Amino acid sequence: MSLSFWNPNSVFAGFDDPFFDPMPSTLLGIPPSLTPFKTDTMRHSSPRYEVTENDKQFRLAIDVPGVKPDDMKIELEHEGRVLHMTGGRKVKTDKSFEEYKFEKRFTLGRDLDTSKITAHLSDGVLVLTAPKKEKVAPEKREIAITQGEAPALMDETK
Repeated sequence: MSLSFWNPNSVFAGFDDPFFDPMPSTLLGIPPSLTPFKTDTMRHSSPRYEVTENDKQFRLAIDVPGVKPDDMKIELEHEGRVLHMTGGRKVKTDKSFEEYKFEKRFTLGRDLDTSKITAHLSDGVLVLTAPKKEKVAPEKREIAITQGEAPALMDETK
């Protein structure tokens, strides 16, 4: 798969697997109910998302009902390896406004051409699409061997 949760503090950044959790919260005496970041409830809460891919492209569909394009920001970080999405919306209640904000980061696979990512918003669903890089067969070439002294290292100061 070409997507995983991004955790900058994890030794295993990019792995969303409790097997790789270096310090399970239960060992620290924290009840599982107080560690919502490891549960499906928190993972799939606001906003929900769906990942699909095939041999040619990757697609991430994110539910953002009521959010306008001007109220969202999508950026690539860490040399195009991390997708960072932030946004929010305001909902009017009886006499005030409630503001809902979200922030998600996803680690993208190296097989994606992140320079060609597109984003489309329609009917409350933001769809990000990225083509996969074409797999190039490894090139094989013969290197000629010259007899004699090897050249000196190049001087970087010139």
